[in-house]
Amino acid sequence: MPSIRLLLAILLCGPSLLSSYLSAQERPPTPVIVAEVLTKPFAEEFSVLGRIQPRRASLVATETEGLTIQRFVDSGQTVKRGETLFLLKNDELTASLAEAEADFALRQANHRQSIKLRATDTVSEQALRDDAYELARARAKLNGLKAQVDNLSIRAPFPGHIIQTFTSVGQWVSRGGDIARVIYTDTVRVYVNVSEQHVSHLQLGAEAEISVDALGGAPVKGRIIAILAEGYQESRTFPVVVQTANPDGMMRSNMSARVQFRIAKEPESVLVHKDALVSGPMGQVVYLARDGKAISRPVQTGLAHQGFVAVSGDLQAGDLAVVRGNERLRDGQDIRIIRKHQ
Repeated sequence: MPSIRLLLAILLCGPSLLSSYLSAQERPPTPVIVAEVLTKPFAEEFSVLGRIQPRRASLVATETEGLTIQRFVDSGQTVKRGETLFLLKNDELTASLAEAEADFALRQANHRQSIKLRATDTVSEQALRDDAYELARARAKLNGLKAQVDNLSIRAPFPGHIIQTFTSVGQWVSRGGDIARVIYTDTVRVYVNVSEQHVSHLQLGAEAEISVDALGGAPVKGRIIAILAEGYQESRTFPVVVQTANPDGMMRSNMSARVQFRIAKEPESVLVHKDALVSGPMGQVVYLARDGKAISRPVQTGLAHQGFVAVSGDLQAGDLAVVRGNERLRDGQDIRIIRKHQ
């Protein structure tokens, strides 16, 4: 009950103050909805849309010029490492190889004869050394020509898919000319741009989940293999590369993919529903429901995920935080819980 002195003071100040006082005394408790404060391991997750690229892509070029006489593959075909793609013909090179083989055989026979004659002192030591030198030159020339002829068979540098071919039977191909484009898709990479707020929390080798809507969206595991040090000034993002296995080859080059990252995992965090946070002149506060009163607790906020925010402050697991009706609450105000948020 109010004191007699307080009532006299209100009466002396006039009817308007008396009316305000009486309405305040009769004001019912504010109805609120509450949510339980939780304590559990917590990590923030975020996702970024990116584009799939093969782990390796290569233009297959000829090392020896020649006429295309056979074609073994078409665009879209799968090939193994070392599989022959095209066969070239170079008559001049083939003739040079035959001459080199004959010359090598002759010099090899001469050298063997010189060794026998040297044993009987019929030839000098210098003559034997000259024969050995000429034999070595002939061998080097022969090996070089063999390699050039072998290069007339154009082979796949790694297992993958033929994306495009650039020659056909009957066409002359110059040395260094591109003859096919091959990509390796058993492993693919997703290139994404991550904001400056998040990129500093990522680590090389950390896991990420990749989902492709065009393939049903089922997530697959990947790992961060590159975080570029230089970003894009306009978007304030940094390129990040995530790699994953693609054994069935369903993830194709230039498909869109979403990469979900998990960062800053904390073993135990105090979590409140995001709607429990109220901004005040001194920062963020949470109102707890205790014995029919709203009790204000200042908090510092941390990571956010799936509607919850990690906080530090005088809160404990099991406390009831006001999430609805807290917009104009004051510390110590009467409240009435009408529902618990699920």
